[in-house]
Amino acid sequence: MAATNIEQKALSLLNAFERAGKSVSRVMVDGRKIEIVLRQNSEVDEFDRIDMTHGKT
Repeated sequence: MAATNIEQKALSLLNAFERAGKSVSRVMVDGRKIEIVLRQNSEVDEFDRIDMTHGKT
């Protein structure tokens, strides 16, 4: 029961950061500890240059 509660808190924190315009890179839950890592502007998206279209080429 407590794991669900801490996960809900982590999700609500994630939503709050995203509503504030922050990009979240990673959320980690370790027991009662929630760690949220924000994305830096200099981080490169590994899928940025990959064409993800589907269909005829």
